[in-house]
Formats: sequence, structure tokens, C-alpha cells
Amino acid sequence: MHDMKNRKVRAQQIIMTVGCIGFLVWVGLRGMNERQGNNKSTDTTTSKALSLVSEGVRVEPATDEIVVVNQSYPTQISTAPSFSVLADQSGELVQVMVDVNSRIEVGQDVALLRVAVTQGDTLGLGKATKKVKDAKQHVKEQLELLLAIDRGEEGTAAKENYEKQYASYNEAKKTLTSYEEQVNKISSSTQQKYVEHTIKAKQTGTVKQVLVGAGNSINQKQPLLTMQAGQSQAVQIQVTSENYLLLRNYANQLKGSLLFKDESTYALPNSVLATLNQKSINEEGNIVMTLNVASIPNRQDIQKLTLSVLNVPTRVFNEKAIFMRDNTAYVWTVNEEDRITAVPVMIVKNENEKVYVQRGNTPWNRVLVGDLTQVKEGDKLTNNE
Repeated sequence: MHDMKNRKVRAQQIIMTVGCIGFLVWVGLRGMNERQGNNKSTDTTTSKALSLVSEGVRVEPATDEIVVVNQSYPTQISTAPSFSVLADQSGELVQVMVDVNSRIEVGQDVALLRVAVTQGDTLGLGKATKKVKDAKQHVKEQLELLLAIDRGEEGTAAKENYEKQYASYNEAKKTLTSYEEQVNKISSSTQQKYVEHTIKAKQTGTVKQVLVGAGNSINQKQPLLTMQAGQSQAVQIQVTSENYLLLRNYANQLKGSLLFKDESTYALPNSVLATLNQKSINEEGNIVMTLNVASIPNRQDIQKLTLSVLNVPTRVFNEKAIFMRDNTAYVWTVNEEDRITAVPVMIVKNENEKVYVQRGNTPWNRVLVGDLTQVKEGDKLTNNE
């Protein structure tokens, strides 16, 4: 009877154990299925199918077209080059002989200096002065040797070396004294006097600034005046960086004309257009370009420069397809597989609600227009209604 009870208990234990194992296996399988389901849902978000109707987006064609791009710019006379008038001698400035805005011709007196002039044996004085300088250096070297021996070891040999060096030191001092007496003798026979020296202009121009005043000591080659070299031979314009690149890339396809104050125009020859060059970049980030107009008599009356860039290959599409990113124009393009890609474009002109951009090398002929806020790189179009 007791054995039967034991067998019954063991059977119940076995059934409970198998049931627990089965429950744990079921829980594990369910968890794996849920994780797989989560992974699948995450993957589907990386490449969204963009419905044209539901997202308010439509596809429009982009066509290729060869166009003429016209640009007009107000002009101003470019600043003429400036230069400095330098002192050709040292001395005291007695007088500046010109005024600001004065017109100066070559050879005209511009400043008066008071210059010290030494008369006498100036050549001998120069040689003697150099000997004094060399002798002072020799005395210094002999003294350093004497002090080095004095700091050395004691003994009979050291004492003898010290006495010999002391004699050399005294001899060097005597030589120096002799040269100094020679300098004093020559100097006493020379005289220094002051003479007036006139500085003359070496270039024609207009005085823009006087840099020093009378009574100041002037060094040789010190700037005294700044002058502007006559009338400018160029006009300048300010263009955006995009327009500058267009003008530079198609420089051989340019035509241009000038507009004057009296409303008359002048078609520019190619030789003048070839002088259109970059000069600088202004504070607003625009490119300053200059055009040499020396061959045009009434250049002071020029008011506007019109440039036409011929035969520019462009891609044309709805201007509403353009959006801005980091101050750069972009467009969402659609390739043959209906994948969407953002492409930066350079706009050359807008006309009749269409935009013309430089064609570039990337093949695409469709763009997105409409609510572009939800469009993402790599999306794929669908036509689901």
C-alpha cells in the first residue's frame, strides 16, 4: 500500500515538471516571435514609400534648354592705384610744398629738407673710425683672456701666463688710444654745416595724404606723401559668387554693352571684355570685378554694364521645386527607379514661373513639387490612390 502511494506522488511530480518545461518553451518562442516582429517594423521605416496623393507631392518634368543669360550691373569708377613719395636723404623736414588734392607733375618740388653735410677729410675719418671700432673689440678680447687666467690655477706657470697676457692687454689699449687720437685730429679739421635739399616727384598724380609735418626728423626712404596715380582706367561692378562662376566658366561666350548718363549705349569689343577680371571680395561677400575702359573717351559717364552669356546649357522646371538648405538652392530629383535624391543647383535665371539651372553632369529629368516637408533622401515614389 505504501509503495503505491510513493509511485503516485512521483507520477504527479513528473507531470508537473513536464508542464513547467512546456510553459517555459512557449514563453521563449513567443518572445522570439515578438522580437522578430519588432525588427521587421523597424526595417520598413528606413526606406519609406512616398505616396503622391497622400503626401501632397507631385512629379513634374525637367527639360534641357540652351539659353542666353542677361545680367546688368551698376558701375562705378574703380580706385586708381596709389604710391608713396619717399625721402631720398635723412634730415629735418622744413616744409611740405604741396597740399592734399594737389595735382603733381614729374619733377615738381614736393618737400624741403635740412640736411647735415660734413666737409674735410671724410674718407680718412671713416677709415680711422673703423680702426677705433676694431681696436675696441681687440681690447675687449685681451681683457677676457686676462680674466680667464686670473680665475685659473695658481702656481709659477699661471703667474707667467698672467704677466704675458697683461702685457698684451696693455699693448691693445695703447693701440686703441693711438687710433682715437687720430680720429680726434681728423675730426678737428672737418666741419659740419647744414644745407637745404629739395625732394622732387618722380611720378605724376594727385596728393591724397600728407604723412609728416614740418620740424620732424626724417630717415632716408621714409614715406612723406601718398599720391594717386592719375585718373582710373577701369570701372568696377559687384556680382554674386554664383554669377561670377557663370561669367568665369563662359568667358569666351560673353557679349557686353555700356550705358551712359545720356542713355546712349556702346557695344563692347571682345578686346575690352577680355579685361573683365576679379579684383577683390567686399564685406558683403560679393565679388568685385573690374573692366578696363581706357579706350573709351567718356568713361566717367558710364552708368551700367550689361553682360549676355550665350549658349548656356540649362535644365528648366517649375520654380516651386526649389528649396533652400544652408543658403544653397536644392531640388528633389527622381531617377529611373523612382528613388528621390536632393541635388544642389546653380540658378542662372527665373522666367515665367520657371527656373533655369546649370545642367551639370547628373542625369535626371523629373522633380518634386508640392509639400516637400516630409520628403527624405532615398524615399521611393508610389502611385497609390
